[in-house]
Amino acid sequence: MKATCKYMVMTGVLLAMGTACNAAVDAAPAAEAAEAAAEPAAAEVVNELPLRRGYYVRSDDTCAMPSNATLALVRRDGISGCDFTAIERIGESRYRVQETCTDHQGPAPTEYELTQEYEILGEDRYRLTFEYGETVEFSFCPQESLPEPWKSNEISDLIG
Repeated sequence: MKATCKYMVMTGVLLAMGTACNAAVDAAPAAEAAEAAAEPAAAEVVNELPLRRGYYVRSDDTCAMPSNATLALVRRDGISGCDFTAIERIGESRYRVQETCTDHQGPAPTEYELTQEYEILGEDRYRLTFEYGETVEFSFCPQESLPEPWKSNEISDLIG
């Protein structure tokens, strides 16, 4: 964007207009630089989220007493009933993740797709923003700190 000024000198000199015009032209390179800096950088495709693999519990629950709804298993290729199909790094610690999920609640499993945003708060903590805007945080739980049946589940082939 290039700033230019045009003005007509009628009877008398419009000094104020000329001063404002010169200031606008001088400010143009700074405005262009600010616009360029505000544009989002291209997303970087990555293979996995930088998280420790294993069980995570939602922040409103504890490792000692989780439920199926508040416990997530971070695997090398997905989280719980969802498989990662694409992961893009969109910020220093933010990732946009496309997932294919399977719901086993009904008489027959159904598949659906999601695109969600993960913010990695540390190697053992993350914040998930669902497509509809709700945000929840999860923290790592050592498997031995969980109750049965999760405590004794064999998950090494899923997280290895």
